[in-house]
Amino acid sequence: MVFLYFFLGLFLGALLVFLWTRSQVATTAQRLSADLAVAKSQLETAQKNAADSVNAEREHSQKLLSEMQKQMETSKKLMQEEMRTMAAQMLSESREHLNAADKERLDALLKPLHERIEAFNQNVTAATKEGASNKTEIKTTFEETIKLLQEVQTSTVKSIREDNERAIRELRQQTERIGNDAASLTQALKGDSKMQGDWGEMILETTLESCGLTKNEQFFLQRNYQDEKGNSFRPDAVIDLPGGEHAVIDAKVSLTAYQAAVNATDATEQELFLKEHIKSIKKHVDELSAKNYETIVPNCIGYVLMFIPYESGYAAAIKADPAILQYAYRKHIILLSPSNLLMALQLTRTMWQNYRMNKNVDEILHASNDLYDKFVSFGETFLKIGTGIQRLQNDYEKAHSQLSEGKGNIVRRLENMKSLGITPKKELPEGL
Repeated sequence: MVFLYFFLGLFLGALLVFLWTRSQVATTAQRLSADLAVAKSQLETAQKNAADSVNAEREHSQKLLSEMQKQMETSKKLMQEEMRTMAAQMLSESREHLNAADKERLDALLKPLHERIEAFNQNVTAATKEGASNKTEIKTTFEETIKLLQEVQTSTVKSIREDNERAIRELRQQTERIGNDAASLTQALKGDSKMQGDWGEMILETTLESCGLTKNEQFFLQRNYQDEKGNSFRPDAVIDLPGGEHAVIDAKVSLTAYQAAVNATDATEQELFLKEHIKSIKKHVDELSAKNYETIVPNCIGYVLMFIPYESGYAAAIKADPAILQYAYRKHIILLSPSNLLMALQLTRTMWQNYRMNKNVDEILHASNDLYDKFVSFGETFLKIGTGIQRLQNDYEKAHSQLSEGKGNIVRRLENMKSLGITPKKELPEGL
């Protein structure tokens, strides 16, 4: 009986142990199942977060790369356009200095001048009622003038190939020839003020063009201006200077008294005619000063240039009365002979060349500044891409740490489930 109770107690104890163990296993299984569900949820969340982060960073990086490519394409097109424009400008400026182009330009400028001289010759011939010998003299004079202008053309084409010093020397030689030509024309122009004025304007225009200035671009003839009262004024020539300033030139011819002084045989008589010559020049100065061109023409330099187109008459007046220059200067008039005018015009041409050169430098600086700004934008975009990649790397490392590092990480929990009896078909990849 005792043994019966013993075996019964043993059986009941074993049963209780079995039931308790099964309960514990079930509890453990439920807990592990819950842990597995939590781990799966965390894994899915981590994977989703990592995928979202990767996709977001990928989209952001692609967007930044697309913007950078667009900026690079824009910068490339802009640089190509600017280089093409500067190359075209440099090529255009270089072509302007080619000998053939210069010769064609001079031919075009001198052709109408030849026609004007022929017309002027006809006017002089028609107006002159003296003998046939005088007509022959006038014709001979104009033939020499045409020949002289052809020499000027050849000399000017040659001087373009040389430096400024050689150009100035050639221009001075041209001035001397023009002055000699003016002296030879004195007989034909003597006593006719209208013809003298037309001839002076013709010489002025020829001088301006022979210095390389372009009509209706760098100088203008007979341009109309009005004063505050509405009165119209037409200076012979207005030169545009770099910077928007203007210089007024008016040609004045006083040949009658000067020719009489040259032909005088008596010193006293010659002195009297020279005084008349100086008086005539001062009269022109007074008349020119009264017109106040320096106040009528916008941005005038403040002085008017009075051009005396024959060197010998200018020199004779200065020699007889040196104070005449100061007399004119006080009235804001500057007296110029052909040689002085040519040097002033050569300086003007040099100023224009320097102005264009400085303008090209400004354009290059502008293009360089724009290129620098474009590169700064590229650098900023490049740094943004680097920051995005670094942020993506940090998110990846954080997700990897949550997945496989630290106490209670997801990978370790999953591996522990194998010891509890689960039999997955696949193995976790190495590196997790």
